[in-house]
Amino acid sequence: MKRVLFYVDSGGATGGPGMHSVRIWRALKEKQPELVGPLVVPGTRDELSIFGAQIGEENLRPLGVAALVDDAADPVVVEERFYARLCELARREGCDHVHVLWGFVHPAQIDRVAPRHRLPVTITLCDASARGEESDVDAMFFGSDRWERYLRETLRAPLGYLAISDKTHSDALAQGVHPAHVETVHLWVDPKLAELRGANVGDYVAYVGGLAEYKGIGHVLDFAVAYPEYPIKVAGYPTLDFPIDWKRYPSVEHLGYVPYADLVRMMSRARALLYLSYSEGFGLPMIEAQVLGVPLVVNPRNAMVRELLARGSYVSAGNVASPTSIKAAIDVATRDRAELVSRGVENAARFDEAQKLVELERAMRKHHTRLVEGGFAR
Repeated sequence: MKRVLFYVDSGGATGGPGMHSVRIWRALKEKQPELVGPLVVPGTRDELSIFGAQIGEENLRPLGVAALVDDAADPVVVEERFYARLCELARREGCDHVHVLWGFVHPAQIDRVAPRHRLPVTITLCDASARGEESDVDAMFFGSDRWERYLRETLRAPLGYLAISDKTHSDALAQGVHPAHVETVHLWVDPKLAELRGANVGDYVAYVGGLAEYKGIGHVLDFAVAYPEYPIKVAGYPTLDFPIDWKRYPSVEHLGYVPYADLVRMMSRARALLYLSYSEGFGLPMIEAQVLGVPLVVNPRNAMVRELLARGSYVSAGNVASPTSIKAAIDVATRDRAELVSRGVENAARFDEAQKLVELERAMRKHHTRLVEGGFAR
């Protein structure tokens, strides 16, 4: 493996792991500039603007297509030329490996390319299941197997999958991915976030992420109605499935999309971060909050709470459907802020950038060799 072309699919400009792709690209570029090729996006105006502002437009390349034609169709419709276009662009850029930071490569896309023209691919596997962790959560917030069927199809491709959590790793195995083709490489946060630690604490609590019901935004809004004396800043992109009339919640300031640098500054001054999501592939804002020195109030039913957070480094909201439980958790986070910050910083140190970069590069090289020697790309 000599040089890697990185790709982020549509949606990566606003999704958590998609935004983390910038951190991966930049950190690797600083460590091994000769290894890192450009960052490729489908090419929408928003993608070029958001990513260009972070890494410079000279480091971006528009592919002209996305992995999917219609992700809302049943079954999901893929763009058959996607992998072929990736391989062509990679060769023009002098790259012999493709790493997909957000998205998938479907077997039908690979079948259109002769083995002699294929390049090895590794994928940061952000999600391997469209289901909730528990059956009742699944029934409440998911309910369709359209995306689940697509995942079963696309994960048949014998690529290298770098799962962002042990949960995602387990989900991949349950989908039939060969154990030798998947391993866990946790995400990490920018260590420079620690420079914002100790900022003056504001009077508000913060919510960041998608404004979808399974993310817990409904519980946040119910809390806002019951306790309007608690100001809330909400940063996140809206969804058609969960329209919100913000005028009904005068204590909530909806910021919409916020550039990352401004977002972390907003988080750093919060009394607490409300992270009430039921289901995550990872849950990056929880670790970001701990690096920033912000107490966490979390949904105890989120599997990532158990995987990522040490006991004593967060406050459980208990019954997240109860505004009173959320209020009590915020009050505890305020009262015990110093201890929670200390334990949170200690916990976040497990996601050390230097260590994770070594794991990422080692995994990419291992799967590159496997795919070439196994005849996938020859």
